[in-house]
Formats: sequence, C-alpha cells, structure tokens
Amino acid sequence: MSDILLGTSGWDYPEWVGRVYPPRRVSDRLNYYAKIFPIVEVNSTFYRLPPPSVAASWVRRTPGAFRFAAKFPQSITHDLRLVGTDEELGRFLSVLKPIREAGRFAAALLQLPPSLPFEAATVRRFYETLPRDLPVAVEFRERSWLVPASYTLLREFGLAHVIVDGPHLPVALEVTAPFAYVRWHGHGSPIWYDYLYSREEVVAWVPRIRTLAENVATIYGFFNNHFRGDAATNCRTLAEELGLPPPPGTSRLTP
Repeated sequence: MSDILLGTSGWDYPEWVGRVYPPRRVSDRLNYYAKIFPIVEVNSTFYRLPPPSVAASWVRRTPGAFRFAAKFPQSITHDLRLVGTDEELGRFLSVLKPIREAGRFAAALLQLPPSLPFEAATVRRFYETLPRDLPVAVEFRERSWLVPASYTLLREFGLAHVIVDGPHLPVALEVTAPFAYVRWHGHGSPIWYDYLYSREEVVAWVPRIRTLAENVATIYGFFNNHFRGDAATNCRTLAEELGLPPPPGTSRLTP
C-alpha cells in the first residue's frame, strides 16, 4: 500500500476559527494544523513568494514527519505563461530550499491557467528548465492538454499529472510519475471552492484512491474547498474512510 498523505490547500483562514481552530486564540495556526493533518499545500507562494526565512520557519514550527507541497508562482504560469521563466524559477527554488534541505518537501504544484493551450515545444522547453530532482505535479485547466502528447511529456520528465475533481474537466486517474497528486476543488456555483462534499461524494473516492495506491509509492491529496473550513471536514472524512492513522498528538477538529 502507498503512503497516503491528505491535507488542505492553505491553513491560515480567519473563518476556520471556531470550525477548525478553537474559538480561543491560537498563536500558531500552522503548528495547530500540523496536529490535524500530515501535509499542507502552500497556496500563498502562488500569489507572492515569501523570503526563504519564512519557509525555514514553517519547518521549525512543524513536526519532523510533516510535509509541504507548494504552488509555483503565478508569475511563471499566468504572467510569463511558461516562457522566459529562469529568474522567477530561481526565486521559487530559493524559497523551497530550506524545506527541501530538511527533507520535508513533497511536490511543487504547477497550476496552469485555463487560458493557456497546450503547445508541445513550449511545454518541453519549460520542463527542461526544471531540476530533475524536483518533484513536480502539473494541473491542467484547459482541454487541449488532455492529449497523449501532453501525458507523454509528463512521463518523459517524471512529472505527475494532477488528478482533479472539479466542474470543468473529467476525473482522469492518469499516473505519470512515481507519486500521485489529487486535488478536490468542489462543484460550487459560481465559485467552485464554495462547496461542502457530501459523505457519499467523499466515500466515492475511496476506491479511486485505492486504485492509485496500487500504482504509485506515494499519494498526496488536498481539498481546496476552504470556505467555512469545509476542506478540513471533507479531508478528515476521507482519511477516516481510508483508515489512515492521524498524526501523532492529533488535535480534534472544533465541532
């Protein structure tokens, strides 16, 4: 059986107080979060890169078994659209350095914009700039990427196809790397992420995760439906349905 690490996309949401975090003031939400889940997907790096010292503090504030995934900055994916990204990539790698050196890094998430079509030569040139020892997961958001040539490039460079549950693209349990990466966005309207999965919807993912576990060494999964703390609720439900052990010294979700 694979190692299965489930968490949420982000942890520092004010509306989680009273739902995920206790009503009383929690001085360090990341530290508290790490007592509930074994991994987090850092989404703040998409909007603005922090100093490497901040990333180093994330390592210090969490247990040794805790893992981090992190989004590529939007300057690479949405502004430069994968072209001429060397400088921005270098800055991103500098932020990741203290996490990687501590052995605490899971994967970097390349979340592509829905306006970017697949163009094999451009994609290949970008993939060639990535360090071969950097685990990367690529999330498609435009249908032209769902073609054999795109998946072939992922396999050639050892990058993971992000398995997405959302309103616009089909769920594809495509394995292209030694690890699998799953994201649950929700099916809210007009905002995808404003959505609470029913227990039945969560349970339906159990056989899918078990199928993936037969084909990869590690599975990383993140719920992105952060409104009201729904991501934490759904994540805990899936972990329980899969029979995953909670982190040592686990804190309970606030009722």
